[in-house]
Amino acid sequence: MVARMIKKNAYIIILLILYLLFLCQDHLLGFLDNTDNLMSSIYDEKLTYYQNEYEEMQKLLNIEVLDYQAIYSKVILRDIYAFYDEITIGKGSYDGVSKGDLVVNEKGVIGLVKSVNNHTSIVELLTNSNIELSVKINQSYGILTSVDNEIIVKNVKLDDEIKVGDFVTTSGLTSVPGEILVGKVSEIKTDTLGLEYILEVDAVAYLQDISYVAVLGEVS
Repeated sequence: MVARMIKKNAYIIILLILYLLFLCQDHLLGFLDNTDNLMSSIYDEKLTYYQNEYEEMQKLLNIEVLDYQAIYSKVILRDIYAFYDEITIGKGSYDGVSKGDLVVNEKGVIGLVKSVNNHTSIVELLTNSNIELSVKINQSYGILTSVDNEIIVKNVKLDDEIKVGDFVTTSGLTSVPGEILVGKVSEIKTDTLGLEYILEVDAVAYLQDISYVAVLGEVS
């Protein structure tokens, strides 16, 4: 008797479930369609992301500087509290990175290696107030540094011919390679004593979004 009642109740429950599924079929089909659309959208976004990553890496791999080796790395850390000052990359002394090496991306210079560990390095960005990089504008030379996250070039003689839009490159006077593009002159001022130019510079590399870099180290 009990077994018959359980069987009967189970039969009723199954019919009830089937009935509820029938009533909700439109919602279920809509949910499945939305899930398919969501998965397709996620796939498309991932595909676009990896395509962009691949294209960025391909541009970086095209960098060729005679007498220097390019050590490629991904940015592994960017502290929000030091956003304009430095980044950490996933290559270090074991990979051939040395303090003072020039660091570039596919656009141009982004900074200098500040310190090196075995497998990681800290890169000082162009917008870091501590950076000093010897640069060249036409036939003039100066020192690139930063004030309030703005890139400037100082120690440029007043009688030098410089205009807005001129290219700024590494000078080649130090251990880093020369003729590597850094930026363009955006404004020309003089210092408070009127003895030298102070040039404001726009970096060619987009420093707010850096994923991959190449460290240019001297060939041993």
